[in-house]
Amino acid sequence: MLSAACGAGKDVGAGPAVLGPPPKISAGYRESPRVLSGHRCLRLADGRVAVASVGRGGDQVILQASWTSSEPVLDYLCRREDVVLLFRDGRVALRSFDAHIGPERPYNDFTEGGVGFEAKGGTRLAEVVSRDYGLACVTGDGQVRCPRDMKAIYGELEAYGPIRTMYAQGRAALLADGRFVLGGPGRPEKQVLLDRVVRVSMADFGFNSLVGCLVRDDASVWCWGRNDFGQLGDGTRERRDMPVRVVGLPRVVDVATSGEHACAIDEQGDVWCWGRSKDGETGDAGKKATADVKVCPVDEKATQEARKWAEEHPPCEPSPKASSLVEAVDPNVPVRRPDDACARLQWNARRAGESVQPVYKRVPGCVMPDDVREGHPLPVRIDEVEDAVAVEASPRRTWAVRRDGVIVMWGADAKVGGGPRMQAFPVEKGAGASPSSR
Repeated sequence: MLSAACGAGKDVGAGPAVLGPPPKISAGYRESPRVLSGHRCLRLADGRVAVASVGRGGDQVILQASWTSSEPVLDYLCRREDVVLLFRDGRVALRSFDAHIGPERPYNDFTEGGVGFEAKGGTRLAEVVSRDYGLACVTGDGQVRCPRDMKAIYGELEAYGPIRTMYAQGRAALLADGRFVLGGPGRPEKQVLLDRVVRVSMADFGFNSLVGCLVRDDASVWCWGRNDFGQLGDGTRERRDMPVRVVGLPRVVDVATSGEHACAIDEQGDVWCWGRSKDGETGDAGKKATADVKVCPVDEKATQEARKWAEEHPPCEPSPKASSLVEAVDPNVPVRRPDDACARLQWNARRAGESVQPVYKRVPGCVMPDDVREGHPLPVRIDEVEDAVAVEASPRRTWAVRRDGVIVMWGADAKVGGGPRMQAFPVEKGAGASPSSR
């Protein structure tokens, strides 16, 4: 069990002393926690995988590892209810999150009498989903191996060349030659999105709705998909079906997207985020960037002129004749006329003027009030985190790993007392960092 510390100033620090031996969570393999559902999957210093949960005690956030794999793994797939493990000897195993005791069980195709699934030479796990079921497949050596034949899903991608690894339930792939290929309906001529790709992060919202970010070998970041929160980082909120370059970033070594916000690590170890910021997932800098949107000022002169014109030109005219159904006895009593819209709506010159909306000046860099939305479409630097080696973005939350092995989280997981606070968890230090397996 790890205690949390609220960061202040430039760095969140290592946190307070930990009572008892904490789980040895490290920055090994440059991997950060993978967040899904109520569980977080972490790689330990010795190569094993731990399933951790985030809890709260008083004014502290607590990270607790409830289970660890029996031996080191090459890769793991953290899903909604379980984790799939690829061991170094090629065995593939499954562990359910609600199974608190007992070893992992062999992974198979779940048919009656199914046998364990092995894939020697494989290096990565990827989930491939058909209309009826989803299976964990293994990629490596340019091959894709599944417990059942799933070529109907990823076959169109394999036609472009050997696959390094797959994404988006088998509908996207990074090829061995560095090209990133996206399949599915509606993309017969635009399946190759980008070449020279070295890192991939994708979020799948279903119904062929994907958001992705790619790092190329020139250290640039490119994103595509929906952009309602500015999560593509191109300075707009326009949807993009082809990748656009994220603006304002230095040279980047890794990127992660939740589909609503994204974060990247530059070559100096600084973290940059953009997109949705409501829960603090892009840090204090992101909240400030959202609040600092420049709204176009009101043109007082033009507004007054518009209101004066409206008062002098009412939208309707009263009928000159009284209703035949009502006898006008007292001249001081208003008589309703059958076609008198002004009387029916109690319209007058004053109300006509009040109905006019303010006129805004479109000065450079301003945003019209109706266009002010949550999130920020340009990257901002997270000042509280330095020397990061891995980052993971999930809906409403962000986790990072520093080179000294400290895990830092911000956003929904780090909220205490109703507000977001940067949380740090001291772990084993001195772990070597090698390229990410993502």
